[in-house]
Amino acid sequence: MESLKMIQQTIVYLEDNLLMDIQLDTLARHIGETPFHLNQTFTMITGMNIEEYLTRRRLSEAAADLIAGKVSLLEIAAKYGYADAAAFNDAFRDYHGLSPLQARTHRQQLKQLNRLYVKLAVTEEPPLSYMIESKVQSRLIGHRTQIASKALYNHFLIADLLLDHYEEGKLAELAEQGDGPLYLVVHPHPYGLELFVGVASDEKTLLETEHLHHTKFAVFKKRGHLDYIFNEIWQSIEQQISVMLDYRKNDYYIAQLNLPLDFNSFDNKISFYLPIE
Repeated sequence: MESLKMIQQTIVYLEDNLLMDIQLDTLARHIGETPFHLNQTFTMITGMNIEEYLTRRRLSEAAADLIAGKVSLLEIAAKYGYADAAAFNDAFRDYHGLSPLQARTHRQQLKQLNRLYVKLAVTEEPPLSYMIESKVQSRLIGHRTQIASKALYNHFLIADLLLDHYEEGKLAELAEQGDGPLYLVVHPHPYGLELFVGVASDEKTLLETEHLHHTKFAVFKKRGHLDYIFNEIWQSIEQQISVMLDYRKNDYYIAQLNLPLDFNSFDNKISFYLPIE
């Protein structure tokens, strides 16, 4: 229920400030949550991130203004935060598939996203299965990356980071220095996210280090494409698992993957460790 309450509070804030410049950091502080979890929960429950919701709502309202015909195109562009008519035209066409000038004559083809409201629902689809496991404390060596809040709107953030590490030779370097699987450690914080990619090792190193200190986790095992597998796991956690399992929110989360990674395959195996109370 906590997630649904947070979604409702977020929607109220977004609708009350629909014509304002809304920053994820500011919104998260208002709700009392980290930017990562606020956007993650919103995305997994509604099917769109906060930025996408704002864009679709604004362009839906802009379409209504165009049909009404009471104000000029320039005034509508300015009202919804676009620098000029050209920028508004591009955004409008991207969303509706029509130019603003076609809105009145093709109104049946326009998309319309009205304000969302929260409701309870049930499904016949079971949640991901998980096991409760204890994990010994361990030391990782690897690379730490700070992610700004704005970048959290990228649905492929983690896959993109892993691909960058692969292309820069960092994954090969880690495979040579460590023994066993690749670890991805996710640390949410008030200004974004910290991601650590590494391998277990007790050897001396010039690389950065990370120490895993929790012992009790709910462990999810899944196979899939790196572009989608993280969101698929989080979707099940946010929509179903969180109702029946108390986990340590805004603590760190661990993804364990086997090397080498295959960025074109749906056969990558992942173990996802969710810290529990």
